[in-house]
Amino acid sequence: MKLNISFITLLQIIVFIGCGELRTIQRYGLDSPTIEVKGEKAFVNGTLGETFYHLFVKTLDKNPQLKTIVLLKIPGSVNDEWNLKSCLLLYKKGLNTELLNNSIVESGGTDLFVSGNKLILADGAKIGVHSWAGDDLVAAELPKDHPEHKMFLKFYSEVEVDSSFYWYTLKAAPAEGMHFMTKTEISKYLGNKIK
Repeated sequence: MKLNISFITLLQIIVFIGCGELRTIQRYGLDSPTIEVKGEKAFVNGTLGETFYHLFVKTLDKNPQLKTIVLLKIPGSVNDEWNLKSCLLLYKKGLNTELLNNSIVESGGTDLFVSGNKLILADGAKIGVHSWAGDDLVAAELPKDHPEHKMFLKFYSEVEVDSSFYWYTLKAAPAEGMHFMTKTEISKYLGNKIK
């Protein structure tokens, strides 16, 4: 059976999917993503996902002078696949990431932070980690060789973060919880990238 979809129908589907992400963000009282450029730094706030990815691409295209992405309050992502695309783009562009003393990154926001070539971290910044769950799977309960881990292990390898960080996040807190890393944990798992 051949599927015949007009351009207008396809455009409506794309808009509906994008709007669905924004509706999800709003339904849960999360902030939509924003990026504000000041010189060589871009300041990021809000929830990550496909919407953020497209905003990030436009920002990078219009601002080749950027060297550092400053993460302010990032509660996580609504789409892991799109978030990892953003993370890999950040890393491949050679950008550093920075957390200010009042920055809070959690879950997918932590993935974006660790994707920086160098990580700049002020005292007081919070880095939240936890396990993931979805589609009736709980990551911490899966064997280490389960295929669902591969996407994340490949990602961490590409951004030069040791796989021990991934396994640590799965044990640090359940999917519905959040653990904020101690200075000792940051040094142990991310110390090689801290500037």
